[in-house]
Amino acid sequence: MALSLVVIAGLSGAGRTTALKALEDQGYQTIDNLPISMMPVLVEHITKLNNPKLNYAVGIDAKSLHLNKDSIEIIKDLQSNASINLKIIFLNCDEEKIQHRYNESRRPHPILTQNLSSAIAQERELLRPLQQIAEMQLDTTELTVRHMRLILQHYLHEQKEAKLKIQLLSFSYKKGSPKFADVVLDMRFLSNPFYDINLRPLNGKDAQVQLYIKEDSRWPIVEHHLREFLINAINGYQEQGRFYLNLAFGCTGGQHRSVFACEYFFNILKKLQYDCIIEHRDLDTEGL
Repeated sequence: MALSLVVIAGLSGAGRTTALKALEDQGYQTIDNLPISMMPVLVEHITKLNNPKLNYAVGIDAKSLHLNKDSIEIIKDLQSNASINLKIIFLNCDEEKIQHRYNESRRPHPILTQNLSSAIAQERELLRPLQQIAEMQLDTTELTVRHMRLILQHYLHEQKEAKLKIQLLSFSYKKGSPKFADVVLDMRFLSNPFYDINLRPLNGKDAQVQLYIKEDSRWPIVEHHLREFLINAINGYQEQGRFYLNLAFGCTGGQHRSVFACEYFFNILKKLQYDCIIEHRDLDTEGL
């Protein structure tokens, strides 16, 4: 079995340090800001050790790409190296969110230009060749730390067979639709438990809320069609060679209907032996 090496790359401020810390907590040996010219040396070291219990993760930035004109060729050569299982995870993020994170941290951007917007634009251009060969692209704009940890753990979990990994997410339309979702399902057509004073403090995980929504006369019909749609869509994505799929369920406040639907279809897919994780974005306010 090939030894594992994960490369975490992406825009400064998109969460590379957070991602490496999450992998370190999962038992990975991590190295940040490794010069790309040193990666073949690291791979040689890993293969000599030949310890399948050791997994490695390295962080690389735009400066490393810029300083070595052969950077992309080096990485491509390593991707084709049969002795190492190299996965590149590219972290992306909205410019507005990156600017907000830099203003909060008061740290300078690694690319020194007249303004932060120009630095971000230059960095995007430098990283574009690496982004194009990444196995996974992860938009961290709306991710919490916990959510990022779950996604990375799920994506990198070793499987005997390559299986489509499915993430189900509930969200509030008031706080914006998730930009990384492949399929977005709007649950606002269902009766809203918010207007029942006894149900308002509860959420879609609670039995009383679930019963209230299931009593909506539209639910049985929609549930049947959504179930058929999701199963056929998932099978289609799998046949097309997709490795990761994001399903999002939204409602007004992200507390009742979206949480209920997300939990409901998560349980169905788990019973059908699909590889799933679930996250309720707006029941957890912890940020990156």
